[in-house]
Amino acid sequence: MAVLKMKNIRIAVAKNDLKKCVSFLQKAGVVQIKQTEQIEGFETKDFLSQRLTFERMVSSASNALEILDKKSPEKKGMLSFLNGRKEIDEEAYQKMVSKSTSTIMYCYDIISLDKQYYDELAEIGRINIELDELFGWRGLDVPTGFKGTKSTACFIGSFANSLTAGEIGALLEEKGYQNTAEIEVVSTSKIQTNVFISCLKSDADLLESTLRKCGFNYVSSPSNTLVPIERIEELEIRKAGLEADSKQILALIEEYSQFREEIEFFVDYYSSRAKRYELYGELKQSENTAIIDGFIPEKFAEKIKNATEEKFSAAVEITQPSDDEEVPVALSNNSFTRPCESLVSMYSMPSKRDVDPTSPMAVFFYIFFGMMLSDAGYGLLIVMGCLIGLLKFNLEENWKNNLKMFLFCGISTCFWGVLFGGFFGDLIPQVAKTYFDTEIVMPQLLDPIKDALPLLILGIAMGVIHIYYGMAMNFYNLCRLGKVKDAIFDVGLWFVTLTGAIIAIVGAMGGYSNITPYGLYVLGAGAVGLVLTQGRNNKGAGKIIGGIASLYDITSYASDMLSYSRLMALGLATGVFAQVINQLGIGKGVGGVIKFVIIFIIGNAISFAMNALGAYVHTIRLQYVEFFGKFYEGGGQEFKPFSLKTKFFRLKK
Repeated sequence: MAVLKMKNIRIAVAKNDLKKCVSFLQKAGVVQIKQTEQIEGFETKDFLSQRLTFERMVSSASNALEILDKKSPEKKGMLSFLNGRKEIDEEAYQKMVSKSTSTIMYCYDIISLDKQYYDELAEIGRINIELDELFGWRGLDVPTGFKGTKSTACFIGSFANSLTAGEIGALLEEKGYQNTAEIEVVSTSKIQTNVFISCLKSDADLLESTLRKCGFNYVSSPSNTLVPIERIEELEIRKAGLEADSKQILALIEEYSQFREEIEFFVDYYSSRAKRYELYGELKQSENTAIIDGFIPEKFAEKIKNATEEKFSAAVEITQPSDDEEVPVALSNNSFTRPCESLVSMYSMPSKRDVDPTSPMAVFFYIFFGMMLSDAGYGLLIVMGCLIGLLKFNLEENWKNNLKMFLFCGISTCFWGVLFGGFFGDLIPQVAKTYFDTEIVMPQLLDPIKDALPLLILGIAMGVIHIYYGMAMNFYNLCRLGKVKDAIFDVGLWFVTLTGAIIAIVGAMGGYSNITPYGLYVLGAGAVGLVLTQGRNNKGAGKIIGGIASLYDITSYASDMLSYSRLMALGLATGVFAQVINQLGIGKGVGGVIKFVIIFIIGNAISFAMNALGAYVHTIRLQYVEFFGKFYEGGGQEFKPFSLKTKFFRLKK
């Protein structure tokens, strides 16, 4: 278990090598840049316009990718999301960079084609609306914009309801029009009546005002030259042409999908360039020199120093951070415990006063998860799934670590499942008895259902070990920080007190009355020590009062130890749930077998999901609350180096 030692790094680089140097540091990905204090003759420069230019180019390329994903999606397998970024070497990287000019032109072409495609879809939509409107006017033999002759006026439009010519005439008379009008119903439906109405020129104004009162509406897109049937034919020809064009546009966009990788690289490359220009704007620079300050893990310091001074006109200084400087934290663990680093960072990174808790946490995490799930069948599923993921897919580091973590959890689950005799509950005995008329007894050390009390004792015993380990880490850490007296008084005396209490309780409950007095003696000695020392920072009588009050903390320790009863509870729940599923499903005959298979699959899928989630959540709780609460402060800042944060490609190192 280790936290990487950090060093300060300062690079003074010639301005003509600044961009190359920053690109080198970004690819190396081991330096976290920090703010440089004010230096006379050095100031920041404005690179905002250049950065925005790159960001706009990235935005265009991202839009082009979205268009390709919608119009010509890649064919991917169901589990393809497990495949990480494509890995390329430096030669392929530079080759891709050389294509960037043509790539952005492809992006602009794709965006332009997409706009044209949607413009044509919008026009097709407008045509469809007009065709829907003209459908009811097919029987009209004059254009819908026809206004009449020298002596007559014509009104072409519709009423909102279904009406006959007679009903329309009566409605006009009711609204005050008593003169002659010729009314022809062109078409009618439940919601609309299309009409052609004509009258003498002299009556036009009166008829028009009366029609308004009756809710008359003119045709929304009238034609002055074509009769409706001709206009329909014209629109259908236009629509067919637009549909053909839109298909051609889709085909053209699909052809650009051959450049998908180049566009993806373009997004990554210019995102990285934008980040570099963002950094340029933060660096202190003089006329000829730029200063780069940061943190670097000690194990990389000399290598980066030598490479930087060799490649560029630069001077590199490596120094020890001051005691009061807030140094970022990077964890370094072996392959067995590294997967649990993410759990530590979820809680909080270690401060400079902490030791790295990853290793002990990992061991207990794997053990407790297995105890809670405790079914060899479920464990085997986890192991197989994780192995397939690790061996078959090109995983990102975080996915790889997550699968490794659950792989170890699965192995632990298999181990405890074998000890408890659980393989999808009592699947093997049930199947053997029902379908083969054979009695099979699974070997088991503990039966979670019949031996609930021993399992409870085992869980609490594991909790005592866990808590004691946390206290031991606190003792070690206090000694490491030079607080030996605090380690003895605040941790050591609690070791004595709790150990005495445990001996006394075990003796009383287990019938070992001969050891109970010794436990009480140890408990009393520890309690006296606590009373005399826990109020040592108080004054006067407060020393004794504070010491007596500290004894109340024994209830907190007792509560923490009882929390580990969940190890028994969840292990018991898994076994009972699986047995109930088997009992519900088991049945003889073809129908019984079919019913059993269906209930077995569905039931165990639900049971696995619920119990695995419960095991994960409660195991984390035991780590964060009961374990970390004994020694761990947290509050450290995670080490975040300046690096190539890409989405699609990663550079081989």
